[in-house]
Amino acid sequence: MATAYREYRIQLKDAISGETIITAGGTVQVCAAGSPDKATLYDSSGAALTNPVTPTRGLINFFTLATVASVDLHGMAPGGQWFDKATVVASGPNEILIDTSQKMQFYKIPFSISDSTAATEKDTGFDLPSTCQVLGRLSGCAIHVTAADAAEDIDVGILSSESGGDANGFIAASDLDSAVQVIATNGALFSTNAPHLSDAVTGKSISYTLTAGSDTAKGYIILPVVLT
Repeated sequence: MATAYREYRIQLKDAISGETIITAGGTVQVCAAGSPDKATLYDSSGAALTNPVTPTRGLINFFTLATVASVDLHGMAPGGQWFDKATVVASGPNEILIDTSQKMQFYKIPFSISDSTAATEKDTGFDLPSTCQVLGRLSGCAIHVTAADAAEDIDVGILSSESGGDANGFIAASDLDSAVQVIATNGALFSTNAPHLSDAVTGKSISYTLTAGSDTAKGYIILPVVLT
């Protein structure tokens, strides 16, 4: 019997002008409904699809197995605006409205030990816009822990293999002991609590690192970002 799939086709639209967003770029992580764990995605031929996905002219297109009733979307529009959509079904609605006038954004990036290796820096697949300000703990930089991992921590920063990168540049050793929201400990990319300017360094790839004993940690990285 042939494998059955569900197709998702979701278009980004400008909430101000009502026009379809056709700018290249953007990133969307597709997660299992109610979870930071990545969903398994396929293309139209049934081949495995990389997750996060990149929209084409603002169109988010992927397939899941037909047994998957719904998914959650966590995404960045081409202009750097963030969106979260829970319990998205293949039958629609098939549009996501993006407020392109809003400069203040809160990025909610999923993390999970099931998608990473303990004590190894993980590229989230999300990149900072070329010019923006990332704000620190006084402006809401935090970790929302949904699955605790006793005695373990998380670092968040810019991929250390990139020029100007720092693996714990945004969040340095925030604990994962309880399934709560944890105010971040500022990393070195925030100098005396000043914002991190993305155009000050070449590195743009947002990364996280879970400590060596991590085996259950899951949740969301909350980064306040001002688009400029």
